[in-house]
Amino acid sequence: MQLTMKRAALVAALSFLALPAFAQTKNGKSETYKDIIEKAYNLSLQRDRQQALNILATAIQREARPQAISELKKTTAEVANVFFSDKAQQLFETGVSLRKTDLNQALDKVNEAARIEPDNFSIVNEQARLLIAKGDCKSAQENVQKQLKTVTFDEELKLSLAQALVCQGRWLEYQKIVDSVFIKKSPLQKFWQVLEVEKTLSQKSLTKAQEALAGLKKSDEKYPELFYWTWKYEQMAKKANLDDAQKYVMTCKNISANQYRQYMIDPMLCRRQVEVEGELKGMNGTPE
Repeated sequence: MQLTMKRAALVAALSFLALPAFAQTKNGKSETYKDIIEKAYNLSLQRDRQQALNILATAIQREARPQAISELKKTTAEVANVFFSDKAQQLFETGVSLRKTDLNQALDKVNEAARIEPDNFSIVNEQARLLIAKGDCKSAQENVQKQLKTVTFDEELKLSLAQALVCQGRWLEYQKIVDSVFIKKSPLQKFWQVLEVEKTLSQKSLTKAQEALAGLKKSDEKYPELFYWTWKYEQMAKKANLDDAQKYVMTCKNISANQYRQYMIDPMLCRRQVEVEGELKGMNGTPE
């Protein structure tokens, strides 16, 4: 319901802002970044998202003024994520609601939404996360890379790509993505940090892993994957401590729908319960 209302509000805004575009471009004046924004909104109303994104991306490359770049990027995010079709949005929302309980059904719904709006970034990102959760990380990577060719700066797409690369252990390519993002100022910081924890542990760098875990805990001490990766670190450090393993299992079992949505950007959210429960049973530990 909330997404439907947001879509209606955004479409109304697109309609309002698009109206002056033709008048402004016919008077002989050179095209300003605001003209470009209005042109992009007009193209969006015609459901030509790809062309709208292309002209915005070109304008951003040519622009030097910070405020103009900021407004162009904001418009890009709006155009990239708005739903043009009620059916696509409904399928997307259904897929999101099914992710925790039925991964296959969730992917079916999101794939169907993608057939209607293949260049909708919300759909592309969710599709990538579902593919990663199912282990088809190469397909997730390819889907995201297609969109990044048009909008090279979109951080959520970059994060989805990084997640797909981590899933494949492609650390050099992953690092190039990380180096292009100012993570310390990112609203997605914790999701980047958990990837860094996984990387440092894969490289058996316990000191760096400990530092990465400390940063992740500072960002969000309730993040379920923090408990999982702390447990993995303790295993590697040969510390006999099951507390974090038990916290992980119980947190994931008791997570509310609202809490789950807070962390859904992580495709592996609470996907490792079977692994952890098996280890606990094998070590004669049981979740409390």
